[in-house]
Amino acid sequence: MKTVSTHKIRHLVVVPLAVALLTIISPLTLHSQDLIHREAVARQFFDHLIAKEVDKMMEMFSETFLEQVSKEQITEIAQGLESQLGTFSHVSRAVHDSTDGHEIVTLVCKFGEQELGMRITMDAAYKVSGFHITMPPPESYTPPPAWVDSTSFKEISLVIDCGDIELPARLAMPKTDGVVPVVLLVHGSGPHDKDETIGPNKIFRDIAWGLAHHGIASLRYEKRTFRHSQTLDMENFTVWDEAGRDAVVALESVMGLDDIDSDRVYLLGHSLGGMIAPRIAREVPGLSGIISMAGSPRYLYEIIPDQIAYLGSLQGKDAEVLDARVKELRAVAESLAAKRKDPHAEYDEELFGMPPSYLADMNRYDIGTLAAGLSQRILILQGGRDYQVTMQDYKAWKEALEDHPDTSFVLYPEFNHLFYAGEGAANPDEYFEQNNVDKMVIEDIADWIWQVD
Repeated sequence: MKTVSTHKIRHLVVVPLAVALLTIISPLTLHSQDLIHREAVARQFFDHLIAKEVDKMMEMFSETFLEQVSKEQITEIAQGLESQLGTFSHVSRAVHDSTDGHEIVTLVCKFGEQELGMRITMDAAYKVSGFHITMPPPESYTPPPAWVDSTSFKEISLVIDCGDIELPARLAMPKTDGVVPVVLLVHGSGPHDKDETIGPNKIFRDIAWGLAHHGIASLRYEKRTFRHSQTLDMENFTVWDEAGRDAVVALESVMGLDDIDSDRVYLLGHSLGGMIAPRIAREVPGLSGIISMAGSPRYLYEIIPDQIAYLGSLQGKDAEVLDARVKELRAVAESLAAKRKDPHAEYDEELFGMPPSYLADMNRYDIGTLAAGLSQRILILQGGRDYQVTMQDYKAWKEALEDHPDTSFVLYPEFNHLFYAGEGAANPDEYFEQNNVDKMVIEDIADWIWQVD
C-alpha cells in the first residue's frame, strides 16, 4: 500500500453588457411584483405544510409533480416534518433563485435549535413543482484560499449536455503551455451547486482553485437535483440517477476538451461521490484514477444509524427515545443487508427519503469489492474528526483494498467531513463557520496526481 466526447460540452453565450442592463432595467417593477407574488405563494404553501393541511397543499402542486408523487407521500412528509427536524418556530428570510422555466424561493426556517432552508420550486403558473429541506443560504460566503495565485489560471463557463437537460459547469484551466491533467468533482448527497456550497463554504471551488494553482485543471458542475429534481421519478429513482449517470457524461465530455491530457483524467468524489466513484470508474475505462474524500465502501443504511446516535447524543436527546429510534434504523439496515445476495428480493423499505428503488440499487453493488477489482489508481482521504463518515469506514477501505496494486491512504486526524481542522467532538455547527479546504489536502491530491510511477 502507498501512504467526454467534445460535442457534449459547449461554451455559454456571453450577453453584451448594454443588452443585459436594458433587460434588467425595463421590466424592473414587473419583476419585483413577481418576486412578491412567488414569495407569498411559497409562504402559503409552507404554512399548509406546517399545519399538515395536505388537501390544500395538493391544490398548489403542478400536474407534473402530481404525476410523480402521491398524496400518501405528501401526508407522510407533513406528519413527520417536525418530529424529525424539531418544532417549527419562524421564517427569518426568503432567498430567490431561478432556473429554466422555474423560480425557486428558499425560506430560511427555525426548527428547534437549528436553522434550515425550505426550497420551494414553482413553474411559470405559480404551481409548486418541488420542495425539499436544504441548508440555509448564508448571508456571506468564505473567500477563496488566500494562498492561491488566481492569475495562474482562468475559469471557463460551460454546460454539460446530459440529453434531457444541460447542467451548468465551470472549468478551472491553468495558464500553461501543453496539455494538463484534469479532475472531475462529484458531489455528496442532496442538491448541490457547482461549488458544493455547504453553509458559507465552497468546497469544490477551494479544491478547483487549489489544483489549478498546482497546474491541474478541474471541472465542477451543478448537480441535477439542485434545480432539476423534477426530471427524476422520485418514487423510482436510484443512486445512479442521483450521482452516477451525469458524472459519466461529464467525464466523457471533459476527456475531449482541448489542452487536456487524456492519459491523466481523474475523478474526485466527496462523501456520496466518493462512495459511488468505483461504480463510475467501471463505466469509464479511460479514467486514470479515483480520489475518495470522506467516502465509504459501506452502505448508507449502515452508516445512518451511527450518525443519528452521534447527533442525538450531542443534542441531549432523551436516551430512551434515541435508543429506540436507533434500534428501528438498525432493524431496517439488517433487513436490507439480508437481501444483498438475493437478486430476486423485493424491497418495500424507505429510509430518510431514499425510496425502495434507491436502496435496491445500492444493494446491487459491493463497493469495496468493486474498487478492489479496478485497474485505476486510488487515493483515499479521511478526516479523523468526521462524524458522518468515520474511522470505521476508513478501516473498511483499507481491508477492501489491501491487495489493490496502487492505492494510497491519507488520514488527517484533526479534520472534519469538509476537510478543515477543529478540536473536540465534531458537530454540524462547524459547517457554518467560514473555512477553506485545508491547503495540505489539496497539496496531497496534486502530489498524487503528478506522481510518476
